[in-house]
Amino acid sequence: MYNRLCILLIEPSFLIREGLKTMLSNLGNPYRLEEIDTPLDDLEKLINRLHPTLIMINPLLIPKMITLPRDPESNFNPIYIGLISNGVSTKTKSKFDNLLNLDGDRHELFKTMEKVMQQLGTSQTETDNYTLSERELSILKLVALGNTNNEIADRLFISTHTVMTHRKNITRKLGIKTVSGLTVYAILNQHIKMEEIQGS
Repeated sequence: MYNRLCILLIEPSFLIREGLKTMLSNLGNPYRLEEIDTPLDDLEKLINRLHPTLIMINPLLIPKMITLPRDPESNFNPIYIGLISNGVSTKTKSKFDNLLNLDGDRHELFKTMEKVMQQLGTSQTETDNYTLSERELSILKLVALGNTNNEIADRLFISTHTVMTHRKNITRKLGIKTVSGLTVYAILNQHIKMEEIQGS
């Protein structure tokens, strides 16, 4: 039995938040998520109220961040992950337990999150569990671009039943049930581009 994580996600970008939630779902751990998308004046007060296990922060939303709240004496010692990009200073990076480089590739991001889950003692997923086959990737792209099962079957010269089977496998591997969620996943993992969606 795995403990349910309480995760505090502090990030202004909707697209990034959705991508992180998708990644967390892929790791297979039950969790409760609190989202903040606006600048915070009192991080400590929020943390004391929520008592999260894992805190994922974009430093831009904590403008006065000097030290991150911790209280080892009360056994409250959350893991802090900095949601950074390539331009973040070394001083800012040093404040976090782990860094998630938003400019990194898919495997780098998953590797970092797996490491964090192992630190929390909740890792239970092998990386192969979320690897899609070439056919599944083809279907994912077409789904994200708004194609129906029948349209996908016609384009790939397969039966509608086969398309539905592949979609079930994609949902199982990624933990994403909605078309909008699959679209966000496809964009974040560079399987499709925003221009393609707008064009479709």
